[in-house]
Amino acid sequence: MYRASNTTTGAVVAERLRPAHTHWTRLKGLLGTRTLAPGDGLWIRPCRQVHMVGMRYAIDLVFLDDGHRIVRTVSGLAPHRISPKVVEAQSVLELPVGTIAGADLTAGATLAIEGEEETRKRRPVEAVGIILCNVLFAALYAVFVSVHYAHAHRTGQWATTLPIMAQEALLVGLFLTRRRSMATSARLLDWAVGIAGTFLPLLMRTTDAIGRLRWLGEPLQIAGLLLAVTGAVALGRSIGVVAANRGVKTGGPYRLVRDPMSAASMLIYVGYVASYPSLRNALITAVTIVALSVRAVAEERLLERDPSYREYLGRTRQRFVPYV
Repeated sequence: MYRASNTTTGAVVAERLRPAHTHWTRLKGLLGTRTLAPGDGLWIRPCRQVHMVGMRYAIDLVFLDDGHRIVRTVSGLAPHRISPKVVEAQSVLELPVGTIAGADLTAGATLAIEGEEETRKRRPVEAVGIILCNVLFAALYAVFVSVHYAHAHRTGQWATTLPIMAQEALLVGLFLTRRRSMATSARLLDWAVGIAGTFLPLLMRTTDAIGRLRWLGEPLQIAGLLLAVTGAVALGRSIGVVAANRGVKTGGPYRLVRDPMSAASMLIYVGYVASYPSLRNALITAVTIVALSVRAVAEERLLERDPSYREYLGRTRQRFVPYV
């Protein structure tokens, strides 16, 4: 059972949304039922057209694309009628009459459909891939923090190692408990830059000699860590590797910049290189900054499908640096 809501207004569309994702359940649909109670609904996927032959009551229809964005609505489709064929649609919600008006559902709005983890359980290959990715990320972090803790314990350089350890711990924790996205990019480039921006920083290492720019590196890392913490509070579990739509965030540091988490990471990595200058660290930081920048552009391309994000873009012009 699923729950659907309007991400723009927060209005609940269906509290009990039953899936019809198999050939038989799609064929049967709501046939044989006498009514559709308020809060109930049927989610047919894949589907681009609905017939009402044999139905006893009218229903509202909401056609969605693969990102759960509304591409068309039909209010009060009567029994024995056939809906228009919506070629852009990937699925349709069948809802009680009046739901479209009551939840203010219009073309272009995006729905959040919760409870999709049940669908994932029926995809063992995908589930194994997620587990392996989580294990790899956690293992790389374990090695990273072990090396840095040993260095700090030996040299006493906690101010130049603790911020990056804390920031990466924050990212790992959010990553392992992340919420499933409403739409994820399928482009190979977006996956490549997402993986690079997430995993590469864990390959950075301390140097035997502290850098001459340590006086700059320490405050940059501390500032980045503070920004990462405030960004994480506003972001919650809506984080991931690949560009995706995990809901629009506008609170906290998101009032000033559109991607404070990437900005925080960039500050910390630059501060780290200033403290521990090496060709390896400089190359990793340069590639990571490029990857984070490309990933931010790709994610905004997905989010722009949401009217509330387009409105947010009009208010918040800067992506990483306020007022610049």
